[in-house]
Amino acid sequence: VSRELSQIRIPYAIPYIFSGLKISITLSIIGAVVAEFVAAEKGIGYFIQFSTSYFKIPQAWAGLFILVLISLLLFQIISAIQRQFFPWSLPKENN
Repeated sequence: VSRELSQIRIPYAIPYIFSGLKISITLSIIGAVVAEFVAAEKGIGYFIQFSTSYFKIPQAWAGLFILVLISLLLFQIISAIQRQFFPWSLPKENN
């Protein structure tokens, strides 16, 4: 059972694990911001809500831009880990 798990099942699951990580890392950012909208006095979500309530639209866009950068950075970190440690799990390129 242990040999089957380490040599067949886990390697087969690696692409799916990384797909889940890529989706969940971006959704976790969204969840944190929504939580800050509801009940926070600090944070980027609070900053965006505060800015829009006082019609400071450029500031709200700046906060949104920062959130996009954070999400992209975390997504790229997960992608880099997959490329570095599990290159065989990536889709093959068609040339």
